[in-house]
Amino acid sequence: MSVIEEKKALRTFIRKKERTLDPAYKAESSEAICRHLLALDEYKSAKIVFAFAGTEKEIDTSLFMNETIAAGKTLILPRCAAEHAIDLCVVRSMDDLEAGAYGILEPKKSCALVTAADIDFAVVPCLSFDRKGRRLGQGGGYYDRLLPQLHCPTVLICREQLMSPEVPVEEHDMRCTMLVTEKGVLTPEA
Repeated sequence: MSVIEEKKALRTFIRKKERTLDPAYKAESSEAICRHLLALDEYKSAKIVFAFAGTEKEIDTSLFMNETIAAGKTLILPRCAAEHAIDLCVVRSMDDLEAGAYGILEPKKSCALVTAADIDFAVVPCLSFDRKGRRLGQGGGYYDRLLPQLHCPTVLICREQLMSPEVPVEEHDMRCTMLVTEKGVLTPEA
């Protein structure tokens, strides 16, 4: 089986597993993950913070986003652009968001843009990750293009029950610098 086929099979497995998770567990784990993020020294010292608006199948990041705005930090969220790329947009309040591609909340077109080099701390979505910091994404390649441009701490967030023993990787796949589950912060293994 090729790496691409392995990733596809793992995505199918993780998506099925996610559908079986108890809604109360999903809510509690989302809140715990957000609290762990907010407690990180790397987050506290950051001025410009990248995050994402989680879908119902992902981590609900609304607590993290609201606290980031309330702390006076600049919150950056992705907006789908052409060619499987994302624009990095400044979000000053949740009113700056609207349903975009795939029904995902994203910044309105009126939001100002920044570059990846401006970001001090980045929270990155995934379907799953392993203890080595290898990320399994949705398969669109959006974050495969963004991650090499980031020169800051990159944090993967995932529910403990959706972690994988090993995520198959291709040459272009990048590891992230920190991992957060509802149980706490993990440093990727070598």
